[in-house]
Amino acid sequence: MKKILLVSGCSNTEKDFYSDIHTELDCSWPKWPEILAKKLDMDCINLAKSGMGNEYIYTTLLRYITTNDRDKIGLVIPAWTQNQRKDYQQKGYWYNQRVDPDGDVFSWMRRTLDYYLSFQILCERYNLPYMQVQMLSPYIDWLNGLTPRDNDPIYPEDFRYTYPGNKETDNKKLIEMITEYEDLLDTKKFLGWPLSHEYEGYSLQKRLIGVRPKVNPETMISEKDHHPNARGHKIIAEFIYDRLG
Repeated sequence: MKKILLVSGCSNTEKDFYSDIHTELDCSWPKWPEILAKKLDMDCINLAKSGMGNEYIYTTLLRYITTNDRDKIGLVIPAWTQNQRKDYQQKGYWYNQRVDPDGDVFSWMRRTLDYYLSFQILCERYNLPYMQVQMLSPYIDWLNGLTPRDNDPIYPEDFRYTYPGNKETDNKKLIEMITEYEDLLDTKKFLGWPLSHEYEGYSLQKRLIGVRPKVNPETMISEKDHHPNARGHKIIAEFIYDRLG
């Protein structure tokens, strides 16, 4: 019997991802969890859903682990996303807001760090192999400000955001918050730690696929849609596979 690779995440991980910008594009290529599962000779359970945040990622993994046969689980990977997203449920269905209307970047980061730690404790409690992955930068987009994306309904044309605080000072405060978890988390099982690019941390999106304004046509769908293309997903799968140990 094959073991299960259990994964959750956002649009960079979703099995049934489709491009909101290039609606005619066939995006049915294998995504990185399915590619990785094949490399590991495992079956894949991919719970990722576009637009969702870290609450969704953590909770969907928690519920699967606590309501299914854990002996069948061979590896668990949360592909963490931006911390400003808000997830919520209504009548059993998950929804999200791209930006949480409550709190600030510090409260969002604290919440996210607690998800990281809670996930680790969960896996250790049930003796499950795991690897945490920072797919998107948790807060840097928020500090840099948000702007509309052409032809993207998620960010309408009249949406503008400029970070109201001191970017440099607040970035240092966030790094200090992150370092508080250095001794709590098993950072050898966390790809991207310590998260900040200034301190040799990284997100897989930026390191392997690219971000604006730099465009990598070999790994991205297009100049307007920076999600990984077929080759990008292969690169992500290989990167994780090579670091599983």
